[in-house]
Amino acid sequence: MEKDTLETIAQRLDRLEKIMTEVNQKLSEIVEQMELDVPKDRETASALKGAETLKNDKQDAHRAQEALDRIFEKMGIPPDFDPGSIEDLHESMRQHGIRAEDNEFSRAIIAEREK
Repeated sequence: MEKDTLETIAQRLDRLEKIMTEVNQKLSEIVEQMELDVPKDRETASALKGAETLKNDKQDAHRAQEALDRIFEKMGIPPDFDPGSIEDLHESMRQHGIRAEDNEFSRAIIAEREK
């Protein structure tokens, strides 16, 4: 019985070794093919990497904009809402009698800016 078990294990190990050899060959072929697709000179490789980064940045910006649009929609803010510039906000606050100097938090921000 033990002998049969050892023979079975040896046969399985032999099959496993053959399979692993095939897998290694296929992986080597895939790696070689990938290396052929990559440009050898640094300028071309750098340009391709830069183009890929730019593409990813644009995709990320698009996803972020979509997420913000959904958030604003849930908050009841229309998609064409223009918040205006910070200068316009400050002027509007002054016109309504709101003084940053009266708020401790705002005073701290102003003090940090002036450093």
